[in-house]
Amino acid sequence: MKRYLFIITASAIFASACGNNSAPDKQPAPNGQQKSKVSYVVGVGKIEPENDIVPLASPVGGIVQRILKNENDTVLPGMPVLELDHRIEDEKIIQLNRGLNSYVWQIKADEASIEDYDAKYKSALVSLQRYQRLYDKGAETKQVLEDAQTTATSYLLNMKKMQAVVASEKNKLEQMKAELRSAELERDQRIIRSPVRGKILEISTLIGSAVSNREALAQISPAGRTTATCEVDEMYAGRVAVGQKAWIRNVGETDTLSTGTVYAAQSFLRKKSLFTDQTGEREDRRVREVRIMLDQPEKLLLNARVECVIDISNQN
Repeated sequence: MKRYLFIITASAIFASACGNNSAPDKQPAPNGQQKSKVSYVVGVGKIEPENDIVPLASPVGGIVQRILKNENDTVLPGMPVLELDHRIEDEKIIQLNRGLNSYVWQIKADEASIEDYDAKYKSALVSLQRYQRLYDKGAETKQVLEDAQTTATSYLLNMKKMQAVVASEKNKLEQMKAELRSAELERDQRIIRSPVRGKILEISTLIGSAVSNREALAQISPAGRTTATCEVDEMYAGRVAVGQKAWIRNVGETDTLSTGTVYAAQSFLRKKSLFTDQTGEREDRRVREVRIMLDQPEKLLLNARVECVIDISNQN
């Protein structure tokens, strides 16, 4: 039998309150007869965090290597919750770091060679100028002058060659740094971190389990207030308004577990979705989703099925 969302019908008008609260469902009419007046509407709902439960998923598939948090643990944004096996990524990072270090030392050695050639070139220019003066005075041969010119030119060419080598090495170093950053990102994708501050509700995997990408591995309740989401039958959906008082109780019971206030109501009707007997179940009624901010959520469990009693007597 299909479950009901509301126990209000056109032939039997519901009027009740939770716990010790009570409200009349009839008031005397001027002619002495009883006139029906609906003051409360009841819907079935569930308890949820204000910001909804966050499923924690992995962007890549792999084997679960470590589980770092337990159920009911508090987490902060960016805090690791579990890790997939990332030994291959770790080894790639190690090799790239070794290559980077090797290139850094090679660049330093080649830059030292450039400085050496620069010093020798400057010294050769001084010698060349001295030989030029001696040659101009006839005190030195042309061969000595040409040898001095050749030596200076050689130092200059070697310095420019090493400068080109260093420039190429630096470009290669930047490429390796980019590869390292990419490898670190690949490794970090296997470290699943909490996107929010909150509490771990469930870890749905085990160490050694194979998981696929986008698969929910944990559930996190974000820090914040607790709400009840319920569905109001279309018969009285238009009479629900933000600011109305509400009571939350277990299904079929009268004890109040928490009071609350309606803080959001959808502006359209849709099919029932919170609770259905089976997939594809046909619905002949439509509902309006209403969210209630709870005052005392301590006695309520997240995802618990509850009855929401809304006071619609003050609806204008």
